[in-house]
Amino acid sequence: MDKKSFIRRLLMVIAFMLALTSGEKSKYEEVIYKLGLPQEDSPAFKEYMRNQIGTNHAEDTTLTFQDHAYIMMRSDEGKVKYYKYTDEHLQRLYKEQFSHPYEKIDLYDIDWLEEGTIVRDQKKYHLPDIVVGDKSILKVKTTSGETKLKLPVPKNTKPSVGLAAVNKESMLIEIEDYSEFNGNDPRTYLLFIKQDLSTYQILKKNELNATIESGKLKDYLALFPKVTADGSYLKLFDKYIYEKQANKVTEIKKADDLSRDGKYVYLNGKKNPLRNGVQQIQAVDHYLKGDHQYVAQFRIDFKKIGDKADCTDAVESAEIDYFNENYVVIDIEYEGGFLSASGGRASAYIDLQQSKKQPTAYLTSEFLDNWD
Repeated sequence: MDKKSFIRRLLMVIAFMLALTSGEKSKYEEVIYKLGLPQEDSPAFKEYMRNQIGTNHAEDTTLTFQDHAYIMMRSDEGKVKYYKYTDEHLQRLYKEQFSHPYEKIDLYDIDWLEEGTIVRDQKKYHLPDIVVGDKSILKVKTTSGETKLKLPVPKNTKPSVGLAAVNKESMLIEIEDYSEFNGNDPRTYLLFIKQDLSTYQILKKNELNATIESGKLKDYLALFPKVTADGSYLKLFDKYIYEKQANKVTEIKKADDLSRDGKYVYLNGKKNPLRNGVQQIQAVDHYLKGDHQYVAQFRIDFKKIGDKADCTDAVESAEIDYFNENYVVIDIEYEGGFLSASGGRASAYIDLQQSKKQPTAYLTSEFLDNWD
């Protein structure tokens, strides 16, 4: 092969590769970048803000959403209490943020520990009274009566208890034993109990998946959220999904992120830094089937986000802070030395409500120009 032929073939290969790259880029739309928060509220943004309730208090759990009100549970020194946030109350906590310039927006500075209204009518929401008494005796009271159960923890300890799920038929109580706490997770037990207090089962949390597959908890499966409309998939704790037909519990891959409601998977969403470029989201049932159907595909460029938010150094970390069907929040940290004013942090609030192919990313930033 002469030199001219070699150069000609090399140029053809380069042109082919460029065409492939161009085609890959054109296949996926890039997000639309806007500084600041959206000009008005939306259902997906409100849901994101609702998920911030209790983020500064590890024992808070949202139990139900009914009549435009969220029923919350808070574990407090061996007992539980219930309170309610209305949509109006929730929006009042954060609405002023819409008028702030992008560099002054700080959704983490909102007082999410401000409690709502104490729930007085517990019967309406099937909420039990739960208290840990002396010698680790658990007292559970419902409209059917009261029962006392000896917990499998040392007598001289008072474990933390919380209501993890409830319906009109039964409830799930989570018990955390810190008696041998050494900085790792506490020993956790799950108590499944009927509202009429007729039957119950208690097991270690790490035994849950096997116990479900054994069929011993079939009367309590309704306590777990439905992943699909027909209820064929259920969300368990952490990143575990139960498939009823196959009677199988599957864990979402370590590199992938599961949405808060358990219905969607963000591929490679647990990697840090998050991959620059094409982002892909699947419904859980398609993810578990291993097919290539996606509910959202789009491109994101962290350098462009940095440029628009005045953070011009390289990306040090980029991780998902929140992920649900129509909203993704990504926190990005940019490098910056002691003498650099360009390093900083930015957050991208990706709104998928209008488009799953070209969503809008609302940007806020926090400069690292002050040192403690």
